[in-house]
Amino acid sequence: MIYCTVVAQNYLPQALALYESIRRVEPDKELVILVVDGDRRDLETGRPGLRIATTEILGLSRRDVLELAAIYDVVEFSTSVKPLFFKALLAESERVAYLDPDMMVVTPLQELPDLLDAHGVVLTPHFLEPIPEAIDHITEGHDLTVGIFNLGFCAVGRSAVPFLEWWWGHLRRECLIYPLLGVFVDQKWVDVGATYFSAHALRHSGYNVGPWNLHERHFTSNGERFEMDSSGDELRLLHFSGFDPADPEAISVRLSVDLRGVGADFPALSELSRQYAANVIAAQAVLGRSQQYGFSADAQGEPLTKRTRRAYRKQLLEMPSGARMPSPFIPTEVSRFRRWKRRALVTRIGVTASDAAIAAKYALPDEFALVKKRVPGFATLRRRLLQAGRVRG
Repeated sequence: MIYCTVVAQNYLPQALALYESIRRVEPDKELVILVVDGDRRDLETGRPGLRIATTEILGLSRRDVLELAAIYDVVEFSTSVKPLFFKALLAESERVAYLDPDMMVVTPLQELPDLLDAHGVVLTPHFLEPIPEAIDHITEGHDLTVGIFNLGFCAVGRSAVPFLEWWWGHLRRECLIYPLLGVFVDQKWVDVGATYFSAHALRHSGYNVGPWNLHERHFTSNGERFEMDSSGDELRLLHFSGFDPADPEAISVRLSVDLRGVGADFPALSELSRQYAANVIAAQAVLGRSQQYGFSADAQGEPLTKRTRRAYRKQLLEMPSGARMPSPFIPTEVSRFRRWKRRALVTRIGVTASDAAIAAKYALPDEFALVKKRVPGFATLRRRLLQAGRVRG
């Protein structure tokens, strides 16, 4: 079994904290960290069981990698390459488990080998039980927006290669944060793929415990182990999504709610949160000043906006096979890229209009119905605008 994660350099402290947790509980396991925006193989020195990979491991040309970096923001890019990363590591090991960099392995993930041999793909749902009405910080609508499964954890065996190829077929150009079209990076696609490829939904309550499911995953410590109150399962994997190590009692800022009071009735969580915060802060001290994401700006330092990335993606989708766009990240091409960007104002406006056309149906339903009824050709116009998103259903 190989463990792996994907980061940009700005998230390396969390990845090193993950490494330390694995070394503590499974010292025989290797962690492979794919750094998408640089070569940090220097970090392997003095860290047994740690391997740093560059995007060369993905089997893509440098041009293809730069296209992904241009059309996607840092979250979209980092999640889009998971299937290729899995395939590369499956050439070395029969089983591979992806863990988000902001996770802590608390005890060995000992259930995985047998599950992977039986099912090929193992996933963790956000929730295992219906959410009580009294819970006010999250609802089951969360699953409808971001997906049934939290892809901060995903484990595969070699029989999962067809699933990985199908998944990459979508993520290559459709790994978008685009809720209006029902897409959320790699996660929502897996809602579909889990059925196609008979993935196993892991119901062990100690896996992938995070801010979204704390209401059903209370655990306690007896001094030797952390045990889930509801099931007696041992805590395996804790997910510190949206965690600020400078303010560990806040738990998470990702859900736009205040979870600060949770720790008062959850001493075991507070204990592990403080421990995790200390590990991240220690890694920050070793790494020094935080690095800016390597693909946040073009080769001359001008930031790439989300709208520009969407327009670039649209242009790529409309080009004939084999044709290439000038890359914003290649110094000899950045001038041509900027000329394209100036000329592409209409394309960027079209992308905005596409978003507006999708949103209007839901934000202004009565007005939308009236326009649809009274304006000849409206259906044709809306269809053209929707096609600008170019996400396959």
